[in-house]
Amino acid sequence: MVRLAPLNPPKPQFNREISVKVRVDPERCQGHTLCAMIAPKAFQLDDIDGHSSAVSEEVPADQEEQVREAAHSCPERAIQLH
Repeated sequence: MVRLAPLNPPKPQFNREISVKVRVDPERCQGHTLCAMIAPKAFQLDDIDGHSSAVSEEVPADQEEQVREAAHSCPERAIQLH
């Protein structure tokens, strides 16, 4: 007996609500503010020295591209994605 695969196999379901996590290394951040200009919903700046921190560790899927661009643009490489 030959077993045939279904014509339309079910697609795996993935939770795309949270795609990546972000962290700003406070030792490396020098307050250039590029991250907050590129991804203002994901990064907040300290009022005193302008150093950045993530608004939330978890990045919503609709902000992932901007956060990746901000990490790539950081001159100090202070933004870590995982």
